[in-house]
Amino acid sequence: MTATAAAGIGITAFGERPLLVGTVAGICALFSIGWPSLVGLPARRGASVVLLLTSAAAVTLVELTDDVAWAALVLAGSVLGAFVHELMRRDGRPRLVESVSGVVAGCAIVVGAVGWLAMGTGGAQVGLVLTGSVTLAAAAAITAAPIPAPYSAIVTIVLTAVVGLAIGYLLISVGMTTGVLVGLSAGVLIATVHRLFGQFPASGQVFPALAAAMLAVAVAGLPVYVLGRVLLVV
Repeated sequence: MTATAAAGIGITAFGERPLLVGTVAGICALFSIGWPSLVGLPARRGASVVLLLTSAAAVTLVELTDDVAWAALVLAGSVLGAFVHELMRRDGRPRLVESVSGVVAGCAIVVGAVGWLAMGTGGAQVGLVLTGSVTLAAAAAITAAPIPAPYSAIVTIVLTAVVGLAIGYLLISVGMTTGVLVGLSAGVLIATVHRLFGQFPASGQVFPALAAAMLAVAVAGLPVYVLGRVLLVV
């Protein structure tokens, strides 16, 4: 599913803008629904509501203003939303700190997804989105291979960096330096998510598994955007 979501980002980047916006919003929605169950948060329905509202606000503001700085304001608002969610609980508020931290962490992930939208629609920007999505899909495919656990992460990181290097070589607007850095980041991210969340008891259920799959694609948005700003001045 991670590879499918990443491929969706890459494909819709070449189409009409609403397609990419819808893809990012869909990834955030699937993550928001499954995240509370994946990490075992109390009051999961309310946590999902906070995450969905944060996703909608982040996507809408960045799309309307074309300014990723609004994502910081949304994230700040999500912290307040997490506390309001706790105030509205009527179950005695067990595991209060865990609940707040889990919701805020989830909000940070969905806010990170708007990085895919903030990159713009120019040639270099679309090339960067394509590089990020292809390397994420490649990393997800590599982690699915039957490689022994001690070597799986290393193989994923190295091969994904090579994929990024190859894409950077083919796309002059991206370049090999940016390509290999994006590939390296994607490999580290996917290997970490696979290793960490694959151990969670709920990861075998549908929505928690979807949340784990969407997590890597969502959280990669801002790092790829930052690399583009630093190396390509997008």
